[in-house]
Parts: sequence; structure tokens; C-alpha cells
Amino acid sequence: RHLGADTAGAVDIYTCRDAGLSDERVEWLVETGRWQSPFPRTYVTFSGPPPLATIQFAAIKYAGDGATLSHETAGALWQLNRVPALVHLTVPYRREVEDQPGIRLHRSRTLSAESVHQAFRPSRTTIERTVMDPLAAMSSADSALGLVARAVQTRLTTADRLRAAVLSLPKTRWRKVILDALPDIRAGAQSPLELRDAQIRRVHGLPRGERQAGRLGDGTELLDVLIADYQVHIELDGRLGHDSARDQWRDMRRDNRSEVSGLRHLRYGWADLVDRPCEVAAQQAEVLRQQGWPGELRRCGSCPA
Repeated sequence: RHLGADTAGAVDIYTCRDAGLSDERVEWLVETGRWQSPFPRTYVTFSGPPPLATIQFAAIKYAGDGATLSHETAGALWQLNRVPALVHLTVPYRREVEDQPGIRLHRSRTLSAESVHQAFRPSRTTIERTVMDPLAAMSSADSALGLVARAVQTRLTTADRLRAAVLSLPKTRWRKVILDALPDIRAGAQSPLELRDAQIRRVHGLPRGERQAGRLGDGTELLDVLIADYQVHIELDGRLGHDSARDQWRDMRRDNRSEVSGLRHLRYGWADLVDRPCEVAAQQAEVLRQQGWPGELRRCGSCPA
């Protein structure tokens, strides 16, 4: 009765034998529908649809020693992404494990005890390793930076810990892009669009400003970038958070409050920051100069004549 009590009902043949069940008895339990066998030599000790945690435990038991949930599966547990269709597992490179329907296996030469969080069951990679693993399959720097920024927003890790993780894995894809962006993420950039803005601001020598600056009595209204010394408010409209009518009215009220309080207001979207970043920088520099900024726009290698 106690088999699988601490693994959401998932057991393997070796656990059954240790408990005194013969292979024939286990086979009979499966054939009569009392148990299920999602993977070879792995069983679920009840009938009916098994919960996700049970399938995850069963996948780990099938893969054997050293296996741990990783990639998008660990990411869902860390609330970095949606639950994937397959259970992603990483096993030590020396181990040979056959692929199975419902499982996506990854073999790693760098998987170690330090890569696995010791407190959670089923076992999963640490949040830093969980961020590093999917980068190899990401097709754009924006996707990679979005994942890194989300990990810091969870407050379960920090930019410094992610930097150490990147440095420990020299073959990480998007390595230089991430290392360049981490100071901006540490400063509060929360999306790929904000990271692009931070890079434009940095390479052109513009004031960095305060990101996600709280306003209103309870601090619930957030300004994407506030350059308080020169009374400039900059908003960045990405694909999310500005689509519904309610969001548009909210944005309009926020922008009007900036005008009433004496803040110069600028707004940019993806097309601005991707297609004409130097023009955006020049425009911001002009407004900042009008507001008393004594600096000069720094030309970058892409700036037009």
C-alpha cells in the first residue's frame, strides 16, 4: 500500500522487487488495469489519468541514476515558461538511455550535483542551470535575453549568479550578448525591448535613468524609464501589456500625468528601437539637451552621417 507514497505513485521494477512483489505480480497488476506502465520497467500504482507530477517522477525513474528534470520542464516548475508537451530530462553524458514517447532526453558532460536543486522533488536543475540549458535552441538574442530577464524578475536568482553560471559554461550560446546585457538587467530592465533601449542609451552616452520607477501614492504606476534629473519620461511599448482598451486608457492617463507634472514624455515601440535606434538616440539627446543635459550624443559605428 505504501509503494509510491513519496513519488506521486510512480515506482520502478526494482522498488517493487525490494518490496517483495514478484515480476509476475507486477505484470498481473498492469494487465488487470490496477496499475499502469507509462515507460519500460516503470509503473503508476493506480488507474485513471496520472497527474503531471506522477509522469515526471516516472520519467526520472525510467532514466535512472543521475537523471533530473531540466530545460522547459524545469522552466515550468520555476514558472519561467508554460508546461511543455514532453518531459525534458538531462542525464550524465556517460549514460545510455533509450528515447521514449513523451520524454525528451538530453545528455550533458557538465551536469553535476551543483546543477541540481537538492530541496525539490521531483528533482530539477537549479534556476541558473535551467536558464542556461534552453539557450542552445533559441533562434534570437531577444528570446535568450527575455528568458534571462524573466529569471531575475522571479527574484529566485540574481544577475550576478546568472553571470557566474554563464562564465562556468564557456560554450553557452548567446554568451556575449547575455554578459553584455546583465548589467542592464541588474539595473531593472525587464524585457528584451527594455534591454535594447538600455544598449542604445549606453552606446550613445545618454543618461541611464531609473527603470520601473514607481509613481502615485502607493507606487503602483510604473514608468519604464524616468530620467528625473532632466524631467524626462520614456515609455517602451512591446507586444504585451498595451493591447487591450483598458491598457490603452491606462497608458493614456499615465502619459497625461507626466505632462501635468512637467515631465517631457517620449514613447517608442519595437520598430523604433530595431529599425532606427540611432535616430531614437538622437531624438532623446535633443530633448535631454532642451531639459538642461550638458552631455553630448556619442556616435556609434551604425550612426548615419
